[in-house]
Amino acid sequence: MWHEFERELEQHEAAGRKRTLRLLPEKTLDIASNDYLGLARHPEVVSAAQEAAQQFGAGARASRLVSGHFSLAQELENELARFKGSEASLVFSSGFATNVGILSALSNDSTTLFCHKRNHASLIDGCRLAEAKGATTRYFESTDKLRALLQNSTASRKIVLADGVFSMDGDLLPLPEVLALCDEFDALLMIDDAHGTGTLGGTGRGIEEHLGIHSERILTVGTLSKALGSQGGFVCGPRVAIDHFLAAAPSFIYSTGLNPPAVGAALAALHVLQREPQRVARCRYNARQLASGLVELGFDARFSGTPIVPVIVGGDHAALDLSACLEEQGIWCPAIRPPTVPRGTARLRLTACSEWTADEIDQILFRFASVKKSCDSGER
Repeated sequence: MWHEFERELEQHEAAGRKRTLRLLPEKTLDIASNDYLGLARHPEVVSAAQEAAQQFGAGARASRLVSGHFSLAQELENELARFKGSEASLVFSSGFATNVGILSALSNDSTTLFCHKRNHASLIDGCRLAEAKGATTRYFESTDKLRALLQNSTASRKIVLADGVFSMDGDLLPLPEVLALCDEFDALLMIDDAHGTGTLGGTGRGIEEHLGIHSERILTVGTLSKALGSQGGFVCGPRVAIDHFLAAAPSFIYSTGLNPPAVGAALAALHVLQREPQRVARCRYNARQLASGLVELGFDARFSGTPIVPVIVGGDHAALDLSACLEEQGIWCPAIRPPTVPRGTARLRLTACSEWTADEIDQILFRFASVKKSCDSGER
């Protein structure tokens, strides 16, 4: 039977879509990570992880409902709730686990989920898990389509699911329009603000702060593994919702709790962000500088006001070649190919960091220019 998988791998390789694990080379500038605020290696964050390990151990040892709950996790949840302006929050072992667990807990045979087509895979898979509990899923990509779907729905429980920032393009959900539809048709709105937390709004509180919106209808999901430089996921919302997830989300109930070092690191990162909100604006500024410089060089680079700067290449092999050329120049930025992005839109997904200096941005642009010159001249 394994021969079947060998043939599938050969087909993936021929199409330029085989995936492999590669070690990040030393002395390489990583412009593809989600460490938007440079907190993953911040001394205060690293020290907090070490102190948490010393006090609570390297692992949580069990599900939090058994013996894996500890005071630091409760402190983090309280701080996240205050930061997001919600009644309560709950921390999961990953952002993926958060989404699939919540959607399972929210769904029954009276539920219809309205899922944006460009949502993260965790929301898509969460819908599939919810369907096993009797839920129905409908997909949309425009507010006009969403309106039509909501208008025609007879479900007693309607839940609209959308990324706040779409991770492959960096553009924002049209939140005011979507929320207005949820108000009109009495639907819950669940926003995955993984890429907005720490990068949007004056103080990094995310898309709701960025657009000046607050609604009890909104349930917010986030991650600790991007701008907060740690690992894990969380949901913020009304106390009744959090209590329900604690009792009904399978990925929370049946998973070992988030390890103490990750909890300590996330809590410290949250403190740094609140103390130094200037990191947020600096990150967006660096993204704008990077995108405008790439456009001047002739690349199809796009800036939507977030740290994510996609450089659209088109073909899968062309994107792999560009990534390889940049790696030779000391720049790490793996190619993104289907099915992660639509066919014909393979790209490099660049991500800005608040800690880049002007000289570092100039160096990135210089190396892109060198690669473009060699490609245009046929040297490769």
